[in-house]
Amino acid sequence: MRVILHGDLRRFGEALEVEAKTPKEALEKLGIPLEEAWLLAVGGRMVEPHEEVEGPPDLTAIPHRAPGSAGRRGG
Repeated sequence: MRVILHGDLRRFGEALEVEAKTPKEALEKLGIPLEEAWLLAVGGRMVEPHEEVEGPPDLTAIPHRAPGSAGRRGG
């Protein structure tokens, strides 16, 4: 599973490879507490932490709030 980290989670790098069947297992192996991930998605679809994902998925992990993002809007 390739884990793509965003925001505060980038301290570990932007994309990492890990052997895991569920998002929870992937984050645990990377040393990221599940509580830090606000959104987990595979292929544009939200997934539950304990949900098994098939194939070589890309797991996107987004934290509660990225630093400096409060009140900012694109456009």
